[in-house]
Formats: sequence, C-alpha cells, structure tokens
Amino acid sequence: MKPSLLITAFVVTFIFCASTSAQEVGKVVRASGDPTAISASNQTRKLAKDDAVSVGDTIACGEDCQVMVRMKDNSTTLVRAKSKVKINEFKFDNQPGDAAKTTLLAGTMRAVSGQIGKGQPENVKYEAGTATIGIRGTDIEVAIIPDGQKDRAGIYNYVYDGETLMALNTGESSPVEKELTGFAPAILLPGEKRLQILRDRPAFLQSGGFDALMNQLTAPRIPVMR
Repeated sequence: MKPSLLITAFVVTFIFCASTSAQEVGKVVRASGDPTAISASNQTRKLAKDDAVSVGDTIACGEDCQVMVRMKDNSTTLVRAKSKVKINEFKFDNQPGDAAKTTLLAGTMRAVSGQIGKGQPENVKYEAGTATIGIRGTDIEVAIIPDGQKDRAGIYNYVYDGETLMALNTGESSPVEKELTGFAPAILLPGEKRLQILRDRPAFLQSGGFDALMNQLTAPRIPVMR
C-alpha cells in the first residue's frame, strides 16, 4: 500500500473509532443479581461493581436484580428489578450547557440529583412512556406499572424530596411536591384527568439495602467542629 493511502486509511480508522467510542459517564457502585448493559451499538455486557457506564447504554435488570450507578456529577440512579433504563444524554463540564436525559423503558427507577440538577435543573429530564419529568433538586422514583399489580396501571412519579414538574405529551402538566405522586393512568375512566396528583403512597415503593446506600451517598455532609 502506498504511504499516502496508508495514512488516509489510518486517519479514517481513527476518526471512525473516535466517533463511535462510548463516552463514559459514571460507574456502578453496587450490583446484585445479573444486571447487563446494552450499548448504543447493541453490544451486551454484564455489569459489576466499578464497571463504567456510557451514554447510549441501556441498563437492564431481571428478577432479583438491582444496580446503582453514580454519575460524574455525583447524581445517583438505582435501577430496580424487572426494569430497563437508558442513558440518552449526559454532559458535565461545569458549564451552563451541562445536561442529562434518562429514559425509563420499563419497571422502576430511583434517582437523586447531582451537580447538574443543582446548577442547571432545567437541563435534567426523565422520560417514561408519554411523560417527561423535570426536576428541582430532587430525590424521585419513576415507575411504569403494568396491569396485575397492587397499584393501578400507569406512569408514576413519586417525590421523596424536592419537587418535579410532570408533563404529558398531550399537553397536561403539573408540579409534584414532596411526598406526593404524579400519576398518568394507562386507561382513563369516564371524566378522569390524564394527569393526577395522588396523596396516598404507592404500593410499589420499597426500601432496602440499596436505598440505604443511596441515602448515605447523597446525604449532605455536615462539617465536624474541632
């Protein structure tokens, strides 16, 4: 091969690899069961503690499985059993353009805001079915509940702390305050609103070792006086 063609091939290969390489945005801090990540190029890999996650990854958990991911801005995402969560976008440079967008494809997830959520909360979005959830310094649970569960089928947004703005693609939106739940029923009853605020705590909410670790990781540190 001529030197000029060799150089051209090298440059093309370098550009292709650079453009297709995944952007690492966080790490697994705890995992149980057999969680996996499906990359943007549709490659599946197992996830374990300290493994990296990247933009475009879909994190999946089956039965008896949970995985917690700590992002570079110190936000934390907990993917629960029978759930799939996709990292659509994550940009963190301590700049006004920092942004994060995450999609719940199935099941349930818990998320606690990090530095992007504190500095540019309008740039942090969670999507679940027909709903988009904006945050205001929050600790939230988002769920897509199918038929046959204790809770009625639909999309749920429970707020542990802070406040969210839940909006549907039909145009309805509502703020959801602390210890309340935004709810979009899968099937509307006659005269029922598409977006509702529930005061009763949903049955799907749970508390366990992963939640205790999340509370520990995200709790504000109190300075020790000497």
